[in-house]
Amino acid sequence: MKTIKRNSDDILIYNNEIRPYLLEKIFDAHSHLCLSEFHDYSLDNAGDDADTFFYNTDIVDLKNWWEALFPDSVVNGLIMGMPVYNCNLEEENDYIARNIDTDNDRFSLMTKPQMSVRYLENMIEQYHPVGLKPYLVFAEIENKQEARITDFINEEQLHIADRHELCVTLHVSKPRGMADKDNLEDIKRLIKQFPKVNFILAHCGRNFIAPNMAAALGELPAAENLWIDTSAVCDTGVFLELFSRYDISRILFGSDLVNAAAFRGSYIRLGMSWHAMTAQMISRKGGMPNRATFAVYENLSAMLRAARHCRLDDSAIHKIFYDNAAGLFRL
Repeated sequence: MKTIKRNSDDILIYNNEIRPYLLEKIFDAHSHLCLSEFHDYSLDNAGDDADTFFYNTDIVDLKNWWEALFPDSVVNGLIMGMPVYNCNLEEENDYIARNIDTDNDRFSLMTKPQMSVRYLENMIEQYHPVGLKPYLVFAEIENKQEARITDFINEEQLHIADRHELCVTLHVSKPRGMADKDNLEDIKRLIKQFPKVNFILAHCGRNFIAPNMAAALGELPAAENLWIDTSAVCDTGVFLELFSRYDISRILFGSDLVNAAAFRGSYIRLGMSWHAMTAQMISRKGGMPNRATFAVYENLSAMLRAARHCRLDDSAIHKIFYDNAAGLFRL
């Protein structure tokens, strides 16, 4: 079991910027497990501290992170594997399905376009997930950073998702995320073609910077089966755009714990791009010492600051952190 330690700065940020606005019950609509036995990379030197970007995380670890970072709330969530690095999807899906708290948590099945229709149907009937989690790394094109949505979850698979009324959590490709014209064209078509699929645009539609969020919101359609999750975005400007221009009843809190949000650092803007910046990446030769907090706290601080500026009331906060998910995932 990993030891998770909050220092005095973490506690200060939590007590002043986060805790006053959180609920007693939270649903995290974007969380991951990443088990080393199912991934083709070495974790021998990963250690067990919060600064490690990728490491072995089982269901007990995820629950410990929720408890440590949100000590005044009861947290449950939508749990997915980590579909990267030659992951053995079958084994990791099986582990998650067998180990989640089925009374309180939900599970999305990791998929890739190479799965046959029959195989996917059998997996759904065996495990009863609430959703599917495709990922751009499995797209069968040379430049995966230019993949369209149906390159990593094909329409045959979406027909199955529609028949079973599943959610599909999309980490879209393209440098501008959902501000890209191809992604916008695809999502406009897919929400109509598959009306019983609830499409969840992860990471604010992978809009980590405000100009991309603003551009996407100018074109995104309003639809009952289109949702946005807040995971890992640390730019207050993104949330100012989102909370002032998008339907609050279609926004879901997501943490992206553990692998992509427990490190000390943030996701920062670099012109028209962005990058994960860890404390270890910064060369300090004078000036302030390293006082970085968890990326998930940076995400929440940005969210809640924007919520105050947009004058979101208690009802809106409840929707984002629990009520919307309760309806969508039939809690």
